Amino acid sequence: MLDLLHSKTDAGRAEIRARALPLSRAARNLLLVLDASKPAGEWLRMVTGATETDLETLRQNGLIAPQNAGGQPLPVQPPAAAPVATTSAATPAAAAPGAQPPAAGSPLLDRAALYTYLSGEATKLLGPFKGYAFALEVERADSLAALQGLALQLVERVQKAKGEDAAAAVRQALGLR
Repeated sequence: MLDLLHSKTDAGRAEIRARALPLSRAARNLLLVLDASKPAGEWLRMVTGATETDLETLRQNGLIAPQNAGGQPLPVQPPAAAPVATTSAATPAAAAPGAQPPAAGSPLLDRAALYTYLSGEATKLLGPFKGYAFALEVERADSLAALQGLALQLVERVQKAKGEDAAAAVRQALGLR
């Protein structure tokens, strides 16, 4: 189980907001940061005090699931320079039934693809501390519009931290023109 990629389930994202289950601090911290960008064993080494028992608790409560388990497979994250908007995992938000067309300058990704990109790339693009704080903002986002706003903020933050070339790569990955 430690060499598998895991991701949060809808129940896991809801638990982050509700804090309804009696999770240990280490298990809750693990839930906050865990995504499918690294194997579970790496996340355990990164989160102080987290153990295999904490990982198993999250799995048994349905808060995390191995990647590709129990439903649709999660999209594989391309490198930041690759255009995500052209892959099958990135459906334009306007194509969803009953969805409003995205506002001018908004990312063209659907909610799931946008969430996955933002939560998976934040620490890579912003560093561990700012990336962790940004990932918490992503977890609190409760709508596509909120995620789109965070995507635009990510572009600005990357531009300030790493320059225009890095920001252009993020814009391209988000489907921004």
